[in-house]
Amino acid sequence: MSKRQQEILRIEREVRAKLPHRAFREIIFDREQIKASIVPLSYTEARRKHGPIYEALQDELHHAGCRMMPEFLHCLAEKEQALYESISIRARIIDDRPLLYEVVEKLKHAELAVLQRKFKGLKECFTLFYETLVLLEPYRVKYEYALNAVMEHIVSLCHNIEGQERDAAEMIARIYFTYAKYLERTGERANAITYLQTTLELVRGHMWPAEMDSRAGGVILHELVAQMLARQLLIYGRQIVRHQPDEAIEMARRATVLIAEIGREKYLDIFCDTYLERAFFLMEKGDYHPAMLCLELIRPQIIACTEYKFVKLNMKFYLYQGQCAESFDYIEKAISSFKRALRLSRLYDHKEQEAEILLNLGKLFARDTQKTNIAKKCYNQAKSIYIDYNDTHSKKTAVFLMAKLMADEITPLYMAMLKASSSQYCAFYNLRQWKNRCRPFWHSLGDEIMKQERNKIYCLLEEENPDPVKVTDEYLALDGNTFKVEEGDLSN
Repeated sequence: MSKRQQEILRIEREVRAKLPHRAFREIIFDREQIKASIVPLSYTEARRKHGPIYEALQDELHHAGCRMMPEFLHCLAEKEQALYESISIRARIIDDRPLLYEVVEKLKHAELAVLQRKFKGLKECFTLFYETLVLLEPYRVKYEYALNAVMEHIVSLCHNIEGQERDAAEMIARIYFTYAKYLERTGERANAITYLQTTLELVRGHMWPAEMDSRAGGVILHELVAQMLARQLLIYGRQIVRHQPDEAIEMARRATVLIAEIGREKYLDIFCDTYLERAFFLMEKGDYHPAMLCLELIRPQIIACTEYKFVKLNMKFYLYQGQCAESFDYIEKAISSFKRALRLSRLYDHKEQEAEILLNLGKLFARDTQKTNIAKKCYNQAKSIYIDYNDTHSKKTAVFLMAKLMADEITPLYMAMLKASSSQYCAFYNLRQWKNRCRPFWHSLGDEIMKQERNKIYCLLEEENPDPVKVTDEYLALDGNTFKVEEGDLSN
C-alpha cells in the first residue's frame, strides 16, 4: 500500500471517530440513572447559591460557633456596599467568590482554634491570620478596602493578647511587620515606625527567617526589620527637621544604633547614610561643628568604597562638606567640594542632585561680584533641570535666587544714583514715592514678614492666588501736588 493510500485511510478513521452518531450512543434516557448521577448540593452550597452571599457566610459562621467573625463580615459587607454605591470602588471581593471563600475559611478556622483550644491554639490562629494577609497581598490595589479591614481586625486581635504571645510571637511579629509596610505605603509613617519598633522588640534575639519558606542562612527577620526601621527614621527625620531638629537628630542616632546592632560592615551603606543624615539635621539646626565631625567620622569608609550604591553617598558627603565649609567661610574648600559632587552627579546622570549642587554653587559665586555671571549660569542650569522634572517648588527656588542676585546687582547702582543727585530732595522724592506705593500693604506687613521668615520663597509660591489686600481708592486718587519736583532734581 502506497503512502498516499495510508494517509487516506488515516484521515477516514479520524473522520469516523468524530462523527456525531458516535456521541449519540453515550446518551442515557433512563431517568433514575440520570438522577443518580447528579451530585446533590449540600445545605451550605445551596445557601451560598440561593441567598445573599454575605448573609449565607454569616449564618455558616454562627453555626460553626464563631463569635467575632460574623460581626466583622457584616461590617465588611456594609463598607463594601457603601463604597460601591458611592463609586469609590469598581472591583468588589464579593465578585471573586473563590478568594472570598478562602479568606473566610482561614479566618473562621483561626477563631475556632482559639475557642476550642484556648492559649494552645494561638500559634495556629495567628499563623492563619498571617496566611490571610499573604493571600490578600497580591490584591492590595484591587481590593484595598478589604485588605485594610482585614488588617485592622487582625492587628486589633494582636493587641488583645499582648503579654501572652509566647507561642505566637513569630507570627504576630510578621503581622506587625506587614501592617507597618502597609502604613508606610499609605503615608502614615509615624504609625509605621511605632509598629516597626514593636516588631523589633519581638524579633530581637531570634533567628526567624525573613520569609516563611526561605532557607536557613539567609537574611533573618531581625535584620530586615532593623533596616526598614532605620530607613523610616531617617525619612521621617527629614520631614520634621525644620520644626523639631532635636527629635530628628535623635532619630538619626537611633538609626545608627540599629544598623550597628545587625552588622556595621554588612550594611555599611545604610550605616554611612545615618551619619550623613545626622550631619544634615545638625546643619539644619545650625550646629555646623558637630555636623563636620559626623562627616569626618565616615570620610574614610565613604571615599574607600567604589561600588555604585555608594555614589549617592559620595555626592551627599561632598555636598554637606561644602555646606559646612561655606558656613565657616572656607570658600575655596566649599567650591572644591561642590565641584566634586557636581562631577559625580554628571558622571552618573543624577539630575536632581546636580540641580541642588548647582544652586549651592550659585550661592557661593553670587558672593563675589566678579563671578555673578557664573552664578547666573548655575541658577539657569538648575532651573532647566527642575523644569524637565516638573519640580515646581524647586524651580521657584531657583527663580527666587536669580531674582535676589539681580536685585543685589542693581541696588548699588540705584543707591549711587541717589548719591549723585545734585539735590537732597531727589532722594527724598524717590523714598517718598516708594512709601506711598507700599502703604496699602502695610496693614498686613507683620503677617507677611512672618511668612517670609518661615519660607523664603513664600511670595513666589503664592503668585497664583488673588492678592488678599484690597487697595482702596484713597491711595489711588492722589493729589497732583503730592510729589513736588524742584529745580535741580531732573538733570538734562
